[in-house]
Amino acid sequence: MKEKQNKRWGLLLISFLCAFLVWLGVVNVADPVMTDTVEVPVEIINSDVLTKNNLTYEVVGKSTTTVQYEIKTTDAYRIRSSDFRAYADMTDMWSVTGAIPIKIEVLNHSEYLVSTPVSRTGTIKIETEPLQRKTFTIGVTTTGMLEDGYQTGKVTLSPETLTVEGPESLIGQISSVGIEISLDGKNADWSDSEEPKFYDANNNSITISDRLISNCKSVDYTMEILKVKNLNLDFDVTGEVASGYRYTGVECELKSVPVVGLKSALASLNTITIPKDELDVSGAKANIVRTIDLNDYLPDGVSLAGMSSSEITVTLTVEQLKEREYTVRVDSDCYAGANSAYSYQSDPSTVTVRIRALQEELDSLHLAASDLRLNVSGMGEGSHQVQPELSRELDSAYDLLGISSCTVNISRKQETGTEAEPETTAEETTKAPETVPESSKETETEEDSSVSQTRHAVIIPPETTEAHQATGLQTLFRN
Repeated sequence: MKEKQNKRWGLLLISFLCAFLVWLGVVNVADPVMTDTVEVPVEIINSDVLTKNNLTYEVVGKSTTTVQYEIKTTDAYRIRSSDFRAYADMTDMWSVTGAIPIKIEVLNHSEYLVSTPVSRTGTIKIETEPLQRKTFTIGVTTTGMLEDGYQTGKVTLSPETLTVEGPESLIGQISSVGIEISLDGKNADWSDSEEPKFYDANNNSITISDRLISNCKSVDYTMEILKVKNLNLDFDVTGEVASGYRYTGVECELKSVPVVGLKSALASLNTITIPKDELDVSGAKANIVRTIDLNDYLPDGVSLAGMSSSEITVTLTVEQLKEREYTVRVDSDCYAGANSAYSYQSDPSTVTVRIRALQEELDSLHLAASDLRLNVSGMGEGSHQVQPELSRELDSAYDLLGISSCTVNISRKQETGTEAEPETTAEETTKAPETVPESSKETETEEDSSVSQTRHAVIIPPETTEAHQATGLQTLFRN
C-alpha cells in the first residue's frame, strides 16, 4: 500500500512540472499583450507666462498622473515610472476652469511599448493668485546674558535686508524677519552667521512654504560688546524766581543713567551735566518743565545703554511763599542786661513776630519766650520803648519780616522793713535799729545817695503794764 501511495505522489509532482513547462512554452510562443499603469509626477512648463503677469499658481488636488500603456507580457518588467515624462504646458491652460492638458512623453524603452501611453486623468487643475515680492529689514533678537558690567553695542549685518517672493496670501503671513544671537558668557566683540527666521504678527516663529523664494539663506553679523557705567545727572540751575516765590529743587524720575563706551572714554566720566541755559528759573512764578535730550550732552564715543528713549523730563519746582504771625509771651528771662534792683514789666505782655517761608516750613517752626531778647541795659526807672529781637538764628529758609515793639515799665523793687513782734522786749527793741539790710546799703551806694539817719519806731501793745512803758521810754530817750 505504501509503495502505491509513493508512486501516486511522484506522478502528481511530474504532472505539475509538465503543466508549467507547457504553459511556459505557450507564453513564449504566443506572448500576449497586457495593459499596465504607473504613477508619474506632472511637470508644469512655461510658468513664466503667469510670472510676467505678476501671478503665481498652486496645483489643486494631485500633482501626479496615472500613465497607462500596453506592452507584451514578457517585457512588462522592464517599464518604470522614470521611463515617462508627464508635463502640462501653462500656455494651454483653460482660463475659465484653470485646467491644463497633460501630455506624456516616453523617455526610455519605447521599443517595448505596443501603443502610445496616455494619461488617465487627462488634465491637471491649478489656481492662480497675485504674485508678491516683499523686502524685509533683518532684525536682531538676543538670548542669554553677557558677563556683568557689559552691554551689547552696534550689530553689523550682511546683508541688512531680505527679499521674499511668492503668493500674496503666504507673504501676508510674514510680519518680520530676523536672526537670533546668543550672548551667554560673552565679554568681547565677535562675528558669526545665522539662518534668518520668519515671524508672524504675534512674533511667533513660522516655517515658510516651499512656494516662497528667499534671496538670503544665511546672515553674517558682527556683535560689538561695550563696558557699562552709571553716570549721575547733575542739574546746573540758574536765575532768580519772582519776588514772593522760591525755587525748591529739581524733580526728575532718573537720578542716574547707564552709558556704554570704550573703557578709555568712560575712565574720567562720572556725571552728565545739564547746563544753565536749559534750566533757567528767572522770574518764574510756577513750575517749569523741560524736556532734555541726553544725547546732546554725551561726549563722543559714549552712548546711552538700555533706555528706550534718550529724552528725560525735568521739573524745576517753584512755590509761593506764605506769611505767618507768631505771638510770643514776654517773661523775665527775655530781658538782657537787667538790673536785679529793678522789676520789669512788658506792655503788652506779648509781641508779634512776622515770618515768611514755605507753608510746610512755617508749620514746623515754633517760637517760645526763650527765643526773644529785650535789651534793657542801662535803663533806669520809668517807661522805655524797646524793640525786641530774636535770640536764635533762623534758618535761611525763613525771612524775618518784623517784630512788634513794646513798652517796658521799670520800677525799683520795694524794700522789706523789720517789723517788731507784739511780745518784743526792750532789749530786742534797743538792738533792732543797729541792723541795716545789706540790700539797702547796695541800693544807696548804686544811687550815690547820702547816708541819712534812720528813724526807729517802737510799737507798744495796749495791754503793756506801766512798768514796761517806763522802761521803753527810757530806752527811746537814750537812743
